[in-house]
Amino acid sequence: MQIWIDNTQLSDAPDIGEAIEQARLHAENAGRLIVDILVDGQPAPDELYGDTPETLGPIEELRFTTADTRSMVNESINTAIDSIELLKADQAQCAQQIRSGELGDSMETLRSILEGWQAIRDMADQITQITNLDIQSVQIGSEHGSEIVQSLSTALSEVRETLQNEDWSSLGDVIEYDLEELATKWSALLGALIVDTLPRSGPSTSEPPS
Repeated sequence: MQIWIDNTQLSDAPDIGEAIEQARLHAENAGRLIVDILVDGQPAPDELYGDTPETLGPIEELRFTTADTRSMVNESINTAIDSIELLKADQAQCAQQIRSGELGDSMETLRSILEGWQAIRDMADQITQITNLDIQSVQIGSEHGSEIVQSLSTALSEVRETLQNEDWSSLGDVIEYDLEELATKWSALLGALIVDTLPRSGPSTSEPPS
């Protein structure tokens, strides 16, 4: 089985597991992240990422594409920070809709807010897995990252609780005040993860952060 990573051909491998491990180590040592895999010129099927890739049958060539880990991570962080600014606008709109009794419209806006925060948290998890950076220990003002992360979980739980109880006044307060404050803190927290260099240890094969 031939193995290519970008424009470099690696040693042939006897099986898929060995091929992926060779590519992973090569990318890791170069400070890069595997972002795409082609199997005999075609996009890799889901089976390649599963527990039994050998079910794919004979493969002649695996071709890996990589990207600079630092650049990809920093770009993802900046995108997330931009997304938080959009979240802040949605939160202000949602709170106003609730205050005005526009509950139908507010629920649509709230759905976008919850999806947005979930995407931000997923991205933060991916970044820490890829880079081994510890978001929990980052210091923002007088708070640690762990406190900011927990505060968001608490606030989102309050959103769901007040929504379930149809406590519209409290729901508006959580969105307008708590989530607004947390949006500012999360922007600073993510900004602190922007790096000039990255540790070489840790996994290098992953879906790119979104």
